[in-house]
Amino acid sequence: LMVTMLVASAVNAQEITVSEPEFIGNYCILTGNDSYEVLPKENGKIGRHQNKARKFGNLLSNAGHLGVLGGAAAVLGSGGAVASGIQVMSTAATVGSAGDAVGILAGSQGMDVIFSGGSSPYKVEAGKDVRVIVKNENNEYDPMDIYRVVRFATSKKERRVQWFEFDRGLLGTDDAGKAGFLLFTGKKYGSQSYLLTIPASQLEEGEYGIFFVNVVSSIEIPVGTFSVK
Repeated sequence: LMVTMLVASAVNAQEITVSEPEFIGNYCILTGNDSYEVLPKENGKIGRHQNKARKFGNLLSNAGHLGVLGGAAAVLGSGGAVASGIQVMSTAATVGSAGDAVGILAGSQGMDVIFSGGSSPYKVEAGKDVRVIVKNENNEYDPMDIYRVVRFATSKKERRVQWFEFDRGLLGTDDAGKAGFLLFTGKKYGSQSYLLTIPASQLEEGEYGIFFVNVVSSIEIPVGTFSVK
């Protein structure tokens, strides 16, 4: 499957003729090989995990066997796993606060990242690969290490995902899939951008987000969202 996805990604990259996005941090979903539209970026907040059934499977109840970003292991459901109050993860963090913003994710192992509203305003047709170009300060890092694509658990009022830092080798496994973390491919595009490809086989009807989780080159923590219908 991975070999097939890599070949498809390489072919897609050769066919694409669009210019790189104008602004760093914009997620631009391809509507063709020569056109794209900018995905909405939304702010998430960190809150206590709600251990309840979700539309696309149950959330994992134990993070002990998963890779942990920065060694920040949290015991699910414990008081220590809950941020003091509600912390906002800004999609427009300044250079000076970027480390703090990423640190919120690092310290949120086992908690939920929550977005208001039950659905993203951007809709994608089911049954098709989703290709996204995102511009960064540079494209010298492996995109599989610095981006994550998630499927949200949804209600009428909100979307949420229990945050885990899965090692890239676990993407595509049952554990990652049950937690809502999807397999995707990524490669360089142009001089500063990446092309991320999410195969149609990973995209059920539902709500999705793309996280940028790297602190080294970060000037913001954008979360691009879309809905598959």
